[in-house]
Amino acid sequence: MPHRKSPMVLGLLAAACVNETPAAAVGPASSNVERREMPADFAGVMPPPAPPGQAIRSEFAQAEAKGTVEAYVLFARRHPGDPLAREAERRARALAAQKRD
Repeated sequence: MPHRKSPMVLGLLAAACVNETPAAAVGPASSNVERREMPADFAGVMPPPAPPGQAIRSEFAQAEAKGTVEAYVLFARRHPGDPLAREAERRARALAAQKRD
């Protein structure tokens, strides 16, 4: 039976390989490559997390921009229980009623 490595071991191996400098980058060919350094006060800084619900509001705005029954129905299915999902369902019904008339 073949030996199986755990996902953690494989992840550690992959991480170790990322930090190695490729052989092609060593030598005279890489001497003309401009190196850019990050400002010292920027290193390791991640942007703050987005406010809760911002992604849902953004997706609702995209559904509004499309303005189709399908876009509103898709939004409502992706976000059941959200107040915007109820609004999307209402708008989908209104658009469908307009198409029937």
